[in-house]
Amino acid sequence: MNTIKSFSFKPMSALTVQLLLIVVLCLSGAVLQGNGFLSMTHYHQVFFLTILFLIYFAMLYSFRLKGLLSHEDTAVTMMILLGVLLRLSYVLLSGLYDRQHDAGAFTGMGTDFINPGHIGYVEYIYKFHKLPDINPYTLFGYYHPPLHHILSCLWLQLNIFLGVSEALAFENLQILTLLYSCLCMVVTWRTLKLLKVSGKGMYIALAFLVFHPATIIMAGSVNNDMLTILFMSLTLLFSLRFIRDKSLKNLVFLALIIGFGMITKLNSAVLAIPLAIIFLMHFISVIRKKDKRELLTWIRNYAIFAVIVMPIGLSWIIRNLVRFSEKPGVPVPGETSPMYTEPFSLWERLGIPSLSQLHLDFPFHPISAKACCNTWAIMMHTSLFAEEYPTDLSDILLILCQVVFVLALIMAVLTAVLLIAVLLNKQTCLEDRVFLLTGYVIMLISFAAFVVIYPYTCSSDFRYVTICLMYISIALGLGNKYYLQGSGSSKDQGSQKGATKKAAPFLMHLINGGILAILLLIQIIYLFWERW
Repeated sequence: MNTIKSFSFKPMSALTVQLLLIVVLCLSGAVLQGNGFLSMTHYHQVFFLTILFLIYFAMLYSFRLKGLLSHEDTAVTMMILLGVLLRLSYVLLSGLYDRQHDAGAFTGMGTDFINPGHIGYVEYIYKFHKLPDINPYTLFGYYHPPLHHILSCLWLQLNIFLGVSEALAFENLQILTLLYSCLCMVVTWRTLKLLKVSGKGMYIALAFLVFHPATIIMAGSVNNDMLTILFMSLTLLFSLRFIRDKSLKNLVFLALIIGFGMITKLNSAVLAIPLAIIFLMHFISVIRKKDKRELLTWIRNYAIFAVIVMPIGLSWIIRNLVRFSEKPGVPVPGETSPMYTEPFSLWERLGIPSLSQLHLDFPFHPISAKACCNTWAIMMHTSLFAEEYPTDLSDILLILCQVVFVLALIMAVLTAVLLIAVLLNKQTCLEDRVFLLTGYVIMLISFAAFVVIYPYTCSSDFRYVTICLMYISIALGLGNKYYLQGSGSSKDQGSQKGATKKAAPFLMHLINGGILAILLLIQIIYLFWERW
């Protein structure tokens, strides 16, 4: 007699659940934009999204009850799901031209107009089925490498093929950046897991990136910034993987990620500098072994890396040099622009911002250099509130914005110190310390150099250093792991000075509380802002 085996569910990968939910919700966003959602009242939209969240919450809770996900994986997946819904809500409640950077415009297939900006760039490829034949520095926005715009064009064509109207298809360009923003949350989670962050440290660290307003607003963008941040976050993840497993497979992944990142936006190559230091450290260790066979193997492996990354990453630069004799650069508005900061001293632009530059009474970016030219002040303003300047803000919301901004200034300093502390901590492996610390410092130096080379207030926008959110998430995760969860050996802990040993947990609790307060208040501000 044949025995009948009882059927039972196998534990499901949290990564699989997250990716499936992200894809389903992003596609749902494209459908909702074309099915009357945008014509609903604001309160009906919020009610609909709340119902949607409750449905997915019930589904995930059932997974937990059936043992398909662990407790931590369920909590993390719920957090990421809430982050997806916040981003989806923002995309649905904001239009194609809301809070964009260098967006340009489209006029459709019925015209032969060549339009500027990122939307015009996508439309050009869509209309003429080729990369622009014109000098990319003669029309604003076209100087960017084309990967994001090619992917956007393919998505646009798919929409048109499925019968979507041209106007709605262009509106749906936001769905791609929504997907990129959502995937960044998953990459951050995987990075924290790789660093063995768990429990409270995982929740605080991941929540910081999930609920920070910068990547939520960038989810509705149509430019190449969000895809660039995704490639940079993948570079961080796979570099840390390479440190732990120095295999050709991880090297090839890194080559592809960096290469494709560079043909999305050239500044993504900044993270190749700390990675090159890791390569050099490893290669020196191979030389010291005096094993000829291993040495030849790694010469071959690094040659393969170069053969992959260089043709992909440098293709756009080489194309422009050969066809138009143009070197990499950024077209600038000119000295007559109100954003021009060159007349101000380097200290005014890059030194510690004064209270008048911070505008604590009205903490928003005024665009004009005369009102604020300090890079770090502008960076903080735009990190929380983008480039909004809401003169009609209610008194209570303005007070909340003031409180959040002051808290954010304090937490920015404390978390930067925390990052340095955890990366200098001996519990962090040497290669991690070198890679993460040099990467963070080089990121800030390159940002400052960019502001000097292109002296405009728009150059100081937080979007250029959004990847720093991931560094701070790592600092929060490792900080909780080292100072609150007691992960270090007794020898390591015993070597700490008594005062430091007592102060570290207190400061860590202070930072955790400050971060959670900011995240909660900023959600309340955006919920009642009514600027959708």
